[in-house]
Amino acid sequence: MPQKQISVYIFFLSFFLLSQFSYSQSVLPDKHQIESFFNSKTMVVLESGMFSNFNMEIKDAMEKYWKITPYDFIDADEFREKMQDSTYSFIMLTQSSFEKDKKQIHYDFINFLLGAKYKSLSELPEAASVPLAYAGGDQEYYGFKLGVIIRFVQNRAIEMKEKGIENSMKHLNYYNKASGEIKTKKLVICEGDLQPGLRESAAIKKYYDHEVEIVSADDMAKLVSAGTEDVYFLHVVGPEESQRSGISFKMIFKLSDASLIYYNKHNISEKKPAGFSPQDFKRINK
Repeated sequence: MPQKQISVYIFFLSFFLLSQFSYSQSVLPDKHQIESFFNSKTMVVLESGMFSNFNMEIKDAMEKYWKITPYDFIDADEFREKMQDSTYSFIMLTQSSFEKDKKQIHYDFINFLLGAKYKSLSELPEAASVPLAYAGGDQEYYGFKLGVIIRFVQNRAIEMKEKGIENSMKHLNYYNKASGEIKTKKLVICEGDLQPGLRESAAIKKYYDHEVEIVSADDMAKLVSAGTEDVYFLHVVGPEESQRSGISFKMIFKLSDASLIYYNKHNISEKKPAGFSPQDFKRINK
């Protein structure tokens, strides 16, 4: 489980204000809190500093996609003032590490929290949390994905209201149950998100015999930023390729509607480097 500082791990996993907030396991909202959210104002907590790619991208994503509540942008001090007020909800960047990781590698998560009368961040009801990046990684590599993640979070809030909290949190199986659909459309993967032995189409064909397109980081950014193609794309979170510890998170989203269709993770080692693996391809090939 995540180290108990202020870190998040719920979702089926569990969302971070880089170097301002760390986060530990939060609690799920109850039915009343979810209903109250739809009458709240959503406050997006921005990073400090003038030159933040996260700030620019999250503002753009909220303007384009956030439709279910009024929203505004605040800083960390304003968040601390408002976090106990249930008329507010929050989208924020937090940082997590994990107890079993001896090197204490940190990861950035996007968290969707509801205001409540608690004194610590970790006590706030958490509606969703998505691993975003290896802490300290290049924000330009993940900033363009924030539009998809914001759409996913919005859809999740609606789902929790319509289907109930329990029905929307069936651990990993809830999100992986439809992974067989990936075969019906193109799967787009950034080369660096594959394990080293899989970075050619011929190597992938040994495990997955459906349409895959390997693209550059720039081409992936253009595709995801446009957000209109009816394809699936891979989002991978993990430390630098040279590191041989930590966790590699792997998610596949349907780009047209931002639905999460596959989730998996593995502990990184010399034999299991970060990235999408043969085992992942075998799972979506079923």
